[in-house]
Amino acid sequence: MISQAKDCWYVAQLKPNGFNKAQLNLARQGFECFMPMRKVTIRHARKLSVGSRPVFPGYIFIKFGLDDGDWRKINSTLGVNRLISFHGGRPAQIPDALMAGFMARCDDQHMLKPISDWKTGEKARLVSGPFTDFIGQVEELVSGDRVRLLFKFMEQYKSVEVSSAELERLS
Repeated sequence: MISQAKDCWYVAQLKPNGFNKAQLNLARQGFECFMPMRKVTIRHARKLSVGSRPVFPGYIFIKFGLDDGDWRKINSTLGVNRLISFHGGRPAQIPDALMAGFMARCDDQHMLKPISDWKTGEKARLVSGPFTDFIGQVEELVSGDRVRLLFKFMEQYKSVEVSSAELERLS
């Protein structure tokens, strides 16, 4: 049985485009929130721009204690659809180890840090830059956070050097 005496992390489903409203109103009510983000390249009208997107779109992590009755007002907070619940209407707790792992992978602005343990031969997807969504294979670890990626482009194999922050590991 998971102890509910201390503040724990839970997850809430957001209303469409409700992140900013939810975050503002939850903070105003004294709740700690966390939403991991990642940098992406956005293509619109033949233009590329860099932006950020949530790792888990439509959801936000909220820290509170179940013994504290204040958590019930989260479901009526602007921007929040509902707390995710599985056990008789009580919110489902996220394990501390899982949340610690998420938080360790993010910086102070909740942006994902680059993966630093790439191995030669691993498959990766580019998440930003002109080759967004291309899938390639790690050819070489160049230096620091730079990785040389090999991918097929127009029936030829091309090698490109990118920051590891621009890559997403494929399983």
